[in-house]
Amino acid sequence: MDTGGRGEPRAPDPLPGLRKQLVEEYGTGVPEETIVRVAEQSLKEFQGARIREFVQVFAWRRARQRLRRQAR
Repeated sequence: MDTGGRGEPRAPDPLPGLRKQLVEEYGTGVPEETIVRVAEQSLKEFQGARIREFVQVFAWRRARQRLRRQAR
């Protein structure tokens, strides 16, 4: 198991899964570059979270809010 050199297991990168979900939902109304940028920004907001299990869910919700506003 990869520990990232700190003795703690490193979680897999959530960006590909988050991007895929958002493109499926908003890909017809929002450019993919915008979706990727919003996904990256949303994940970055949770970068320092001590508990990582729900970061992808929280980032997904935040990204959806932003993309909904842009799709209008």
